[in-house]
Amino acid sequence: VEYEKTAYDYPRHAKSADAGYAALLAYAEQEKRLVAPDKPAWLQRVTDSALRFADANPADPRAPTVLAHAAERLYALHVPARAASVAQRVLASKPEPPPALRRTAWTVVAHTDFEKGAFDRAEAGYQQALALTPVKESSHGALVERLAATVYKQGEQSRSAGKLPEAAAHFLRVGKVAPQSPIRANAEYDAAAVFIASKNWSGATQVLENFRRVYPGSPLQAD
Repeated sequence: VEYEKTAYDYPRHAKSADAGYAALLAYAEQEKRLVAPDKPAWLQRVTDSALRFADANPADPRAPTVLAHAAERLYALHVPARAASVAQRVLASKPEPPPALRRTAWTVVAHTDFEKGAFDRAEAGYQQALALTPVKESSHGALVERLAATVYKQGEQSRSAGKLPEAAAHFLRVGKVAPQSPIRANAEYDAAAVFIASKNWSGATQVLENFRRVYPGSPLQAD
């Protein structure tokens, strides 16, 4: 409380930004001592203070980090629109933030687009996040799976809209963007089903013969 008073309730002074940041450090230390029921309200206070810091100190080199953490917290608090808005502020920061911060921001943006059903935009966001994520990082595999899911969902959307050739193309793209994904087999089976529904027999034959070779143990083999 005293750090925030010093940062924001007095006329601007040489230690304003440092005081605002010290408040965030104090919040972080206190968070370690909280029990689970108290954490959501505390996270909201932390987030409000973080956004206050970034608004008051837009040129501070610590601002992008503060905003990225705020975006993650807002997403965890189930405030997706606000989380995406804050993440976009990270991406718009000048100079360009480090890759890890941009990856965090793109991931939040992609997650929120996915939840809204904007799967094409979510795909672009996950692609951006993956481009900033080394393969050896633990989050890489999860991002690949989310990318595969966005492409699959686009196939489902197109199929529901009666756009069968477009649906088949999306289903087959799953194997291109995420060759090792567990949903690839279902996606390729669905592509074949769409080809059959649209009487594209040669397309269906090609996909099904490839399916038979690549997934010999699949429970869909009999179909």
